[in-house]
Amino acid sequence: MIKGSEKINFKLIYVLLITQLICLYVIKYINQNLSLSEFSLFNIGNLFNLLIYTGLVIGIFISTKKQSISFSQKWLIIYIIISWIILITAFISTKVKIISSSMYILNLPVDKIFAGLLFICYLFFVLHLLLFLWIGIIFKQKTTLVRNIINTILSLIVLLLIILVYEDNAVYSSGRWSISKSKNNIAVVLGAAVWSDNLPSPTLSSRVDKAIELLNEGFAGKIVLTGGSAPGEMSESEVALEYAKVKGVDTNKIITESSTASTAEQIEWIKINLSQNKNSVDDIILISDSYHLPRVIEISKFFNLDIKVAESSHKLNFKDKLINKIRECVALFNFWCFAL
Repeated sequence: MIKGSEKINFKLIYVLLITQLICLYVIKYINQNLSLSEFSLFNIGNLFNLLIYTGLVIGIFISTKKQSISFSQKWLIIYIIISWIILITAFISTKVKIISSSMYILNLPVDKIFAGLLFICYLFFVLHLLLFLWIGIIFKQKTTLVRNIINTILSLIVLLLIILVYEDNAVYSSGRWSISKSKNNIAVVLGAAVWSDNLPSPTLSSRVDKAIELLNEGFAGKIVLTGGSAPGEMSESEVALEYAKVKGVDTNKIITESSTASTAEQIEWIKINLSQNKNSVDDIILISDSYHLPRVIEISKFFNLDIKVAESSHKLNFKDKLINKIRECVALFNFWCFAL
């Protein structure tokens, strides 16, 4: 039997967990400068968050009923409070520049990498608790700390493998993504790396080539070039513009923006600046590489943005393709969980 004071403590635990889930949802939409009116429970990431916390609440409830499981309320409350601290710290790191944003690793700002690691640390704590509860319920034994840490790491690897399979099987060439010829369509080139001497990388030039192809074949009437710059470089959109000029594109049909630094920021810019003009725009066609498009689609869904997509012809060798796929898996996982 659970004593009265213990019941109160468990009510506190449930309140802490449910409030934390709501807080996580709020943080995700703040991270993308969206209001909660854009919230959709059917978003994959939001469903994933809900499943984890549902598993925690049910797991704690069942554990309290099983006398064979050693269960410490004090330890549980401390654990949840620590996860709260990490979550809030991670959110603060997205608003306060703890690390200079001028530092880059693998073409990513170090401050964003730091924030992402904090959010992953929070998720690790939550998954660690989830596995501890359910291993105890299913196998009726208390797992050791080291073994549960290993189990948590393995579960994260399994989740990434599932995302990898999802990306490989994402159907964006189906009828849903087919495009029709229209001068009111806008082809948007998502930014990519700029090489030394302000030359477009093969990734960027291939995306621009695809946009030019759509323009010349009547599938788009205008091209939008997106992307800001790293220190000491021209912006991605400026380099793409110079490349398009060399290809003979009429600059009156080109729009550039150089304020964005990530895919999510570019999609936010599109939502604000392009999707509002429904009367003058038929389809917005986002152009990127095949490995990148699944994340582009998922981010667009989060923004409730109706888009079409087109794949560039850029081909990678096996090593580069594998590296990019792994990077995209991690990036998509981060976006689903935290909207980063």
